[in-house]
Amino acid sequence: MYQASKWLKVQVLCDAGELEQLFELLNPFQIYPLGGFVKNPCPPVSQEAFLQEYRSWIEGLKKKQLPTDAQLKRLLACAWTAHDEALELQEVAGERYLVRVAQPVIQVQSHFFTYSTLDKVFHSMSMGMGSVFWGIQISYPQIYQDPITQELLEGADSPNAELFQKVRQWSRDVTRATPFIAEGQKIHVPMRLGKKCFSWIENHPQLSEELHVQTQSLSTH
Repeated sequence: MYQASKWLKVQVLCDAGELEQLFELLNPFQIYPLGGFVKNPCPPVSQEAFLQEYRSWIEGLKKKQLPTDAQLKRLLACAWTAHDEALELQEVAGERYLVRVAQPVIQVQSHFFTYSTLDKVFHSMSMGMGSVFWGIQISYPQIYQDPITQELLEGADSPNAELFQKVRQWSRDVTRATPFIAEGQKIHVPMRLGKKCFSWIENHPQLSEELHVQTQSLSTH
């Protein structure tokens, strides 16, 4: 079984147009679902379908509406890869298959965070009461184990490493680390916000006077 660790993560809420910019930067690459049964051969998820679904999330936020569970499940977890050999199909039963990772890929999932009033800390990828929707998490491992040889290898030497470097460059160019105001205190967090979101982020239905983004600080960078 493929195993990986020391994940590098980009957690970002960006505009649909900014995500489309990222896709243009990454092309050519393919999107495949992780989780759920697929056919053999497994067709990739079209980039247009992914962008259309993500755009519906963002347009909802602008109207103070959160994406529904049904919407999020459509892009719940997927792999971005420029090399099809990084993935393989595993038959489970009755001509049903699962997509399995064989080499490092960029793994993408919907992203949430919570803020703890007890320790004044933001907890990323934390679900439950009070969790706040914040776009997607894009991650890539620094270390992985070859599923056949069991050898520990560097993720930077894998074919998809260049793809993730483009993600990080895009993140630096079109997004900003987000300064939150929580209980009257300014707290910088590594979660990113797209520049095109500055004008409407205050419409986010889960932000309030107690927890909000200091947009003036963002716009001056």
